[in-house]
Amino acid sequence: MFTRPGESIRDYIGGKRVDHFKPLAFVLILSTIYAFLSHSLNDNSFLEDFMLGFKSVPDSKGEKTSYVAVNWLITHYAYTSLLLIPIYSLASYLAFIKSKYNYFQHLVLNAFLSGQATLVHIVYLFITYLINKNNPNYALDYIEILIGFLLTLWTYSQFFNGLKTWQTVALTVLNYMLNVVFVAVCFMILFFLSKLFS
Repeated sequence: MFTRPGESIRDYIGGKRVDHFKPLAFVLILSTIYAFLSHSLNDNSFLEDFMLGFKSVPDSKGEKTSYVAVNWLITHYAYTSLLLIPIYSLASYLAFIKSKYNYFQHLVLNAFLSGQATLVHIVYLFITYLINKNNPNYALDYIEILIGFLLTLWTYSQFFNGLKTWQTVALTVLNYMLNVVFVAVCFMILFFLSKLFS
């Protein structure tokens, strides 16, 4: 997964599954380990930093409902990772729509990619803990985002191997933009529903 991630995932989709973890088990195990370590080291998880803008002090009953929902998503990192995979997969499916892969194959691709990214977050968690223990440095969060983007780009460039480099970069950026839009829409729907039923 770390020497040739895209090719390895393509092999799995092609039926060579003996040497592979099942994708959902891969994500669930690594996400659980990451959540445990993040809590043990008293550090915000990557997801918590990402959702910080959505987590505000509730004033009304509707806001309290959405606050509870966002708080649940943050504190249940493993389940949230699984819930986000269909959104990531829709984004990559639309961004790379001209590829020969269907939505369910994109689910497998993004499940493995999510597990791989979580493994990077685990390693990065220890690095930032050692650096930030006495001197918090929030610039490290941007480095983590950049590493995540480069990992995604590297995986996609191997997986969608028929594309030129500039096409892969452009479509990966489009994929990230679609992810942000889809996640924001999901939170707006969640907030609207909490207002509607409060």
